[in-house]
Amino acid sequence: MMDDNKSKNYNSILVSVISEILFENDNVEMDREKCYSYLVNDLKIKVQKDIFIRIIEKSSYFIHIPNSTYVGIKLTDQKYAEINDNVTKHSINKHINDFIDKKRLPIVLRTSIESLLFHAIYENINSFAIQSIDSIIPLNAKEKFRVDEINAFNDFLNDSSLEKNIVLFNTFLKAVEFAILTSGKGVSEFTQSIFAGKEYFLDTNIIFRLLGIGGIERQATLTNLIKQCNHQGIKFFYTGETYQEFKRKVDASTLEIKRATESRSIVLLEEMIKDKIEFNHDFITHYTQYKIDKKVRTPDQYTTTIMADFRTLCAEQNITLKSFEKELKKKNIENLQEELFSNKKTLNHYSKYTKTAAKVDAINILSVNFIRGQNNYNYSDIKSFYLSTDRTLNKILAKKAEDKIAETILPSQLFILHNSLSETEDEKDYEAFTKFLKRRTTEFKYTGRQVLTYIEDIRTHTTEPQNIKEILKAYSDRKYETSLDIDTEPEYIPIKEFAETYADNKFREAEIGDVKYKKALEKAQADFPIFLKSTKRIMKIIDVTITILLIPASVIFLKQLVDNIIVIFAGTLFIEGIKFLLTSRFDLYAGLSNGIFMIKVKKANFHKTFKEIDSTYINDATEYISKGIKIWS
Repeated sequence: MMDDNKSKNYNSILVSVISEILFENDNVEMDREKCYSYLVNDLKIKVQKDIFIRIIEKSSYFIHIPNSTYVGIKLTDQKYAEINDNVTKHSINKHINDFIDKKRLPIVLRTSIESLLFHAIYENINSFAIQSIDSIIPLNAKEKFRVDEINAFNDFLNDSSLEKNIVLFNTFLKAVEFAILTSGKGVSEFTQSIFAGKEYFLDTNIIFRLLGIGGIERQATLTNLIKQCNHQGIKFFYTGETYQEFKRKVDASTLEIKRATESRSIVLLEEMIKDKIEFNHDFITHYTQYKIDKKVRTPDQYTTTIMADFRTLCAEQNITLKSFEKELKKKNIENLQEELFSNKKTLNHYSKYTKTAAKVDAINILSVNFIRGQNNYNYSDIKSFYLSTDRTLNKILAKKAEDKIAETILPSQLFILHNSLSETEDEKDYEAFTKFLKRRTTEFKYTGRQVLTYIEDIRTHTTEPQNIKEILKAYSDRKYETSLDIDTEPEYIPIKEFAETYADNKFREAEIGDVKYKKALEKAQADFPIFLKSTKRIMKIIDVTITILLIPASVIFLKQLVDNIIVIFAGTLFIEGIKFLLTSRFDLYAGLSNGIFMIKVKKANFHKTFKEIDSTYINDATEYISKGIKIWS
């Protein structure tokens, strides 16, 4: 059913579901009563029996077999073969298997990718209010995943395959269509009119992402989505409370950046970003990247730039202020604020969700309900949603809504709905959709804000920049090694304690290493006399060779010019005198012998090992021959 990209109305969705049931039953004849019971009781699909009978009898996909006590149903051979071919050649599982084989990944990661995919589907349909999602999505108890599992899932999404991206998109689209069309909330056909003319309130994190504070990829995909929705007549707003939260976070981040600038911690962060070390994106990393790119020079310039970027964003994307705070009752705001805060803490006791943030969400949710009025039941007529990145909030409101329609909608849900209703196939961006599904490895990386705090703590143990960066990298590797259980607090080692222990171990290693180094240096220095002896031997050979060859050659040469024996003798003495001056007065031999000695020193294994970090050995060798090498002594 998920791979059927032709379904656009209630009847066709129902036919797809029944086809799926029969296919999974290996197309063995099934009692129509049992099939109907499964739809109503297990899948919680609201359909009257006579409508169910009329739909399946009208469809050409099924064969109806009258029996003495019941009427059986099964797929036609042609339809069964068609579904089987589609599953074998084009299902998302086939693409996962192909990816695992192509990348030569462990088979166990196939299950991890499937589990993450099911979680993503669940997150995208749970707020569309079908009563028993667990019956169609095989979620297991696992809520947290290892970084290698998340990376494999993200790599699968990144894998460049148009066919895979289309199948992936259609899988999610069919899940959303199924949820909406079978919810019994006023939708019988999935068309553009369902969400046309809607008003969406943006949460603060959506604004941050549109400004690039969540990273370039998030900014690009979300900006394109907003543009697409604008073309379809969707309107976007922010409340006064959202704007105040936006301002508070910008101002607070600017103060942090100023303190980091004064302590020069920001310089270390710049170096780490230039070294391609990955961080979770936040204001600190965003400012640092702006500074690297020379877009700003100071924290105050950054604040001005962000506020200017916000105004430009609102103008370009038609985002305007719309506030109903005067119309909303203070008591209702306080009650919902407390309810959201309490539910968040119940789901995750260690959540950093504050009551201030809960108030912002409460005002946005109540603003959505104010626009909706009494219509919280019908998708076709409903007027407003709260566009939020908060999956936990989405989950809370979906549960609270019951038969009503939840106020929140995720960016990925919005993408599915509006991208699927594009007028032409060319307008659909299947690759962009994969970016909305990526799992963030936030629990395995630090934000810029955390890094600045850690730098200050580490400085109590070392002020050397390279040591600070090394400790930060080691601490990052250590994070979350002890627990991946969502129900328990991850066992952190405080950065101060870690830095102290790490530094002590490094010093101890350095002490041990220093002893070994000194022994190696002493052994290498003991080879100096051997190198000297060898050098002298070479120089003696050179000296004797020159002497033996020079005198006969000079006599032969002079005889060619003159016959006078006195002139020949005098010429020979003159040449010997020049040789004496070059080798003694002008140190020709000294330079040559020193050069030969140093070549031998530099070829030694000790020098090859330590030449990049220590010049002691070379300095000692130079000192050893500083008084000159006497060849014949």
